[in-house]
Amino acid sequence: MRPEPGETFDSWSKRVAMFEKGRAMQEIAVGRDVEKVMEEMSKRIVDKLMHPVYKFIRDATPTTFDLEASKARYNEIMSKKGLTADHVEDGTG
Repeated sequence: MRPEPGETFDSWSKRVAMFEKGRAMQEIAVGRDVEKVMEEMSKRIVDKLMHPVYKFIRDATPTTFDLEASKARYNEIMSKKGLTADHVEDGTG
């Protein structure tokens, strides 16, 4: 179920819930187990409502990672820092 052009997320989510509730009521009317129907309905609603979020994250995340450039940048930063201790002794030991 796709959002209509110009439809708000709130309006679309209410439409999704109404559609899925109607579908669940039909399944219950033909004798399916209520608990199973409700579980499936909630999963379908969550899946539909999270789809735009997952799509946004997937589209916003770069698909390639340049390891060599990352290593070069790390080495450049570390060369400016100089040597640092990897542990600290407080003199009590």
